[in-house]
Amino acid sequence: MIEKEFSIRDIFNGYYSIPIYQRAYAWTDKEIETLVDDIYDYYSISKNQNYYIGSLVVHKGDHDFENVIDGQQRLTTLSLLICYLKNESNYKDLVKGINVNLDFESRKRSTDIFKYLKKNYAKVINESNELVDGYRILKKKLNNEKYNEGYFRYLIDNVILIKNELPKSTDLNHYFEIMNNRGEQLEKHEIVKAYLMGKLDDSDDIGRKVIAEVWNACQRLDKYVQIGFKPSIRREIFGEKWDEIVPNNYSEMKRIFEEDNEIESSFLGTITIDDIIQSNSKTGESEKKRKEDDDTGRYHSIINFPNFLLHVLKLFKNDRFNWRNESDGISLDDKKLISHFKTNIHNVKDVEDFVYLLLKTRYVFDNYVIKTDSLNDATDDGSNWSLHKPYMLPSKSGNKLSPRNTFYNDEDMQEIVVKIQSMFQVTDPRQIYKSYLYGILRILNSWIDSKDDKHLVDQLISFAKERFKAMTVKDTVFDDGVNTPNYIFNFLDFVLWYQQKFEGKEHGVKANEFEFKYRNSVEHFYPQNPNQAENHARLEDKYLDNFGNLCIMARSHNSLRSNLMPSAKIKEFSSTSQSLKFELMEKLAKQKDDWNKNEIIQHGNEMKRLLSEFIS
Repeated sequence: MIEKEFSIRDIFNGYYSIPIYQRAYAWTDKEIETLVDDIYDYYSISKNQNYYIGSLVVHKGDHDFENVIDGQQRLTTLSLLICYLKNESNYKDLVKGINVNLDFESRKRSTDIFKYLKKNYAKVINESNELVDGYRILKKKLNNEKYNEGYFRYLIDNVILIKNELPKSTDLNHYFEIMNNRGEQLEKHEIVKAYLMGKLDDSDDIGRKVIAEVWNACQRLDKYVQIGFKPSIRREIFGEKWDEIVPNNYSEMKRIFEEDNEIESSFLGTITIDDIIQSNSKTGESEKKRKEDDDTGRYHSIINFPNFLLHVLKLFKNDRFNWRNESDGISLDDKKLISHFKTNIHNVKDVEDFVYLLLKTRYVFDNYVIKTDSLNDATDDGSNWSLHKPYMLPSKSGNKLSPRNTFYNDEDMQEIVVKIQSMFQVTDPRQIYKSYLYGILRILNSWIDSKDDKHLVDQLISFAKERFKAMTVKDTVFDDGVNTPNYIFNFLDFVLWYQQKFEGKEHGVKANEFEFKYRNSVEHFYPQNPNQAENHARLEDKYLDNFGNLCIMARSHNSLRSNLMPSAKIKEFSSTSQSLKFELMEKLAKQKDDWNKNEIIQHGNEMKRLLSEFIS
């Protein structure tokens, strides 16, 4: 295999073909925006250092095209990015000599659409197609002043792909078999675990057992942490009913393990990476022997374990939180997981304090942070939010861990906490930018000792208000068309829901049926490009982009029906689960039998006033 490094400028010297056996382009806003932001993060750190974004595996056939065997999603995204820079950016000269040549074998429509995106993008920009969706996501994302000429120069010249060219004689079937059977490498969080153990004294066998047991219990986010401990330890840590956290510090937690007689030999002596791998294997075997019904597979966490570790590390360092500087302190980029721990954990006391905080925060996370629940999930986007607290349920066949609503004695409390957290989640689904979760964990970790429910609701609502205030310092942010932040729409929906349900203010919306979903595309209610053949005039931008003419929808709805007139949109979507703002726009349009400049201004002013009053 020939392996070479290529900048983005040079990688497109070739002609690439996406073979028919490759899946269609499937990156969404999550993957595309993560790529753009990861590059920006490294550009911000060092403007001269190369950033490696992965590999591209190709196989040259009997023609000029190189068949893309691996890396096609990334290559296609970069191709669309170059198309955007050539078509609509202020930096056309930077990409003047770059020619993107991409062919989709046996997918004529995709090939044709890509050709249009290269030269006549306006003809297909409103098409319903995955390539056009990717182009639109990039356009919206990159239309930000922070992505300046320096960023794009860095992207073109310092972002590196490692291109691996398979020999012509390669048996591709055998190659795929090898790729599928590759062994898993040791993950970053396991290296962190070994680092923490290495800080302990060689004689501290119990300490290593504590770290190993707590770590192994905490790393499975699809099951309640209690299940990670054997019954005798579980009862001491989580109480007789398994629904509280008993030890108040590391010393009390360690004492529980000291009183337990089983100290496995794998935790004796100096810990190595091999020991970590072996202990993971033993943990997996012991888990198979446990019979408790812990609903494994039912719940899905909104983050993964490395990201959870970074949140706990931020809590350990007591990083301050301010919505105007939410990225301050330890970042939530798990590529920096190991370096963050080496920078911030220095001695035995640090290790002990962190491990106790890890367990406490995991308990808080399990009980008071939303998950998605796959049981009876009728949602089309996996947004079946749940907030459940497990407790010990005696039965004839043995004690079981059974879930129920966290605030099972207060339905209103339960609903408010779920709504606030799901509002944040649908706004910031990407882990690396989930700073809201750190803010919520700070609130919860402080609140857990008093458990004053009213105080928690007040804190969470204040937390949501603070974000809105930080985001709307400039009034112009409301009337910025598709660049109006999604959070403003989600916060408005929360206010409409909360006021109608708990304050007796009748807005005429279906508050009882409303749930936060991944409505992540800003839509013009009166379209940007109406069908002028039907005598629909195009409105001036100041009306089109006014807050009164905007709402958020699922991206699939927006891309399919973006050019429909308001009356047609109402007919198409009124029976689907839309935002509360959409409901109000629908209601006003029906009352006035029209949707034009007057209705846009009226609705926009009413919503801004409502938000201002709620904040004040």
